[in-house]
Amino acid sequence: MAKNKKTTIQDLANYANVSIGTIDRVLHNRGKVSHAKRKKVEEAIDKLDFNPNLLARTLALGRQFTVCSLFPEAVTTESYWSLPKIGVDQGVEGFRDFGMELYTYQYSLFDESSFVKNASAILDKNPSGVILAPLFEKESLEFITKLEERNIPYVFIDANIKNKKNLSYIGPDLKGSGYIAGKLLNSVLGPSDDILIVNMVKGFENSAHTAVVENGFRDYFKQNEPQTGRNINSITIPSTTEIEVNRELTTYYIKNPGTKGVFVSNSRAHIISRYHAFHRLELKVVGFDLVPGNVAELKNGNIDYIISQRPVFQGVTAVKVLFDFFVYKKSPNPIQYVPLDIIIKENVDYYINFQ
Repeated sequence: MAKNKKTTIQDLANYANVSIGTIDRVLHNRGKVSHAKRKKVEEAIDKLDFNPNLLARTLALGRQFTVCSLFPEAVTTESYWSLPKIGVDQGVEGFRDFGMELYTYQYSLFDESSFVKNASAILDKNPSGVILAPLFEKESLEFITKLEERNIPYVFIDANIKNKKNLSYIGPDLKGSGYIAGKLLNSVLGPSDDILIVNMVKGFENSAHTAVVENGFRDYFKQNEPQTGRNINSITIPSTTEIEVNRELTTYYIKNPGTKGVFVSNSRAHIISRYHAFHRLELKVVGFDLVPGNVAELKNGNIDYIISQRPVFQGVTAVKVLFDFFVYKKSPNPIQYVPLDIIIKENVDYYINFQ
């Protein structure tokens, strides 16, 4: 069964290897059904998560559920933020017959005003719920204050702002993901090799998640490698344009020739690794997320480790959290950490095929 496909009576019949009539008699407790067949049907209902009363319950509410998502823009289909969007689309499609509809909004990671503009558009729509990636902390706080004033429930994905009234946070343990990145990079470096952390964001001080990831990375070395004497520096590049990134890297490496490892705190490690390959620099690289560029550089041997944060799963789960809240008034776990998968050249194809 596809993960988000609604289970039908025919699905139950196929699974239990019985007729549709048998399924109907079990569901409505009428007619004679052998104990063995009843047991098969009950197992099918459980395994396929069939809920015969869900549609009737939803329609009885007499309303639609309008969900708005607000994510960073996916410039191309190969961008990281195309993946959570795919997850949200899949999740909503699974509930569309139950009255759920989706409106998608995007903002530029290098323009706070685009966040404000799209947040305002969402408020004008007065949705039933919002799925938000709060990467601009100041603007996100202003937005969620207005959501709370209107009693509009909201879910965070990918980045979290603590001590807010969001239904749930669905995403990685940000500090833990940085810590793991530190351990991975350390495993391929010498004890005195210097490290560079690259943050490609506008306004590091206003990033709701980047600083947490970097702190987790540094914590690994503070706790496990405190006496090595290596330098761990960070630079913030307010662009993802390769010309500008390359200019910053050139300036940094000229001044810091002892750099042997690089941690990229977002999904754009491929930009860094391509620079290294072009200039024949043998630096170790760790980054996040299986976007096509990172996969290609991983296979080429220019990236050593990729940490996957299951972005599609984040989107699907956020939709389900809202739907369960709308229909069942179910309060979800406030923190739902996704597993962090460590991908290397040798297992990347297996992982992609499994996904």
